[in-house]
Amino acid sequence: MQSALVLLALALPAMGAGTGAITVGWDRNPETNIAGYKIYWGELRGQYTNVVDVGNNIVGSVSGLASGRTYYCSVKAYNTSLQESPFSAEIPLTYTSQEPTEPDPSSRLVLLEAENGQLNAPATIMGTGTDVYVDTNNYATATNGYTRMSFDIATAGDYQVWCRVKASAASMDSFFVTMDNGTEDIFHVYVIPDTTEPRAADWIWKRIHIPAGAPRSYTLTAGAHTFKVRTREQGTCLDRVVLSNDPNFVPSDALPRTTDAVIVTSNPASLTRTEGESAVLEVAAAATGPVSYQWKRNNVAITGATSAQLLISSVAEAHEGNYTVDLYRGTASASGGPAVLTVNPAAGAAPTLKVAQMTMNLDRSLSFQLSGGLLSSVQIYASNDLSNWTLISTQVNTSGSITIIDPAAVTGNKRFYKLVTE
Repeated sequence: MQSALVLLALALPAMGAGTGAITVGWDRNPETNIAGYKIYWGELRGQYTNVVDVGNNIVGSVSGLASGRTYYCSVKAYNTSLQESPFSAEIPLTYTSQEPTEPDPSSRLVLLEAENGQLNAPATIMGTGTDVYVDTNNYATATNGYTRMSFDIATAGDYQVWCRVKASAASMDSFFVTMDNGTEDIFHVYVIPDTTEPRAADWIWKRIHIPAGAPRSYTLTAGAHTFKVRTREQGTCLDRVVLSNDPNFVPSDALPRTTDAVIVTSNPASLTRTEGESAVLEVAAAATGPVSYQWKRNNVAITGATSAQLLISSVAEAHEGNYTVDLYRGTASASGGPAVLTVNPAAGAAPTLKVAQMTMNLDRSLSFQLSGGLLSSVQIYASNDLSNWTLISTQVNTSGSITIIDPAAVTGNKRFYKLVTE
């Protein structure tokens, strides 16, 4: 029998205080009399103190692993006569608890509409459809007009305030703003002096800033608050207000107005790792409430990967691929990624042997073009029925090409071949 080849190692939830499990998987052996597989593991290379029989499955769990400690794992196949194969290639396993330091690390958003606030004349509601806004146009004296918006903060922190405004001229581009009846500040839509930024004639998003241009931050406690916008210059229009405690958040007109919202503020980064190393993919989001997550590899959902961070404690070749994450907040959803995970072979490890092409030559010899497994010893087996296999040659793969003669090959008969390397 040839040895099984371990492919996967995925962290699972913790089983107890400081312990956990890792799922491993492998290729199924080609022999038809395989009865099952056993997983061996221990804390020293080649010395396995634990074993579990997983039956005729090609996936199993290595459990009771202490967090942060490295173990070594190998797999054997056994046949109906209980004969065991050689050990598979060994892989290191390191379990690290995936429990996040907080249930949901996403930032918070508060969505407000100016026209839904408490209005004071001469501020009035203008517009139709989605562009309903507060305006003081057509009034000779506008500074008494304001809208006061009440809201609740669920997560205390430092919040920045974005406004959807229309300020098409220098004579109509500023407001007075007040948080919780505190000191009233002047919010110039365009930084003064405005020497570099072109003025827009339509709606734009602007963050409240101090006169030097840096964002203005408000430290807010959990609970009820008010934000008042008072007119300073006639004709300056205010539509929407969004508060965020994520400094990387930037709103757009696609942001929902009053319902649930979730926005990706930092996508997972592509990584390159060596076999056995750990890999962490992470997404950051801003939302109107706690966020749910689902990670996917090559568009297939990963069982148990439902937090903002995806940990692969011991990467293997089978972990390579495109990773994305779906985020949900109530009725709202968003997607992060893709991030590409590339896995390099461990130092000194020979790449997996693969047959790229087999050719029957004119002299009836067989040539195998190979990828991987350079300088490895290759055993060539032949069969007429895929059940009974005979070793016909052993060769060293010195160049990526092996040519042999099969004396038992007869014209008109089917003949099957398999190549095995340790």
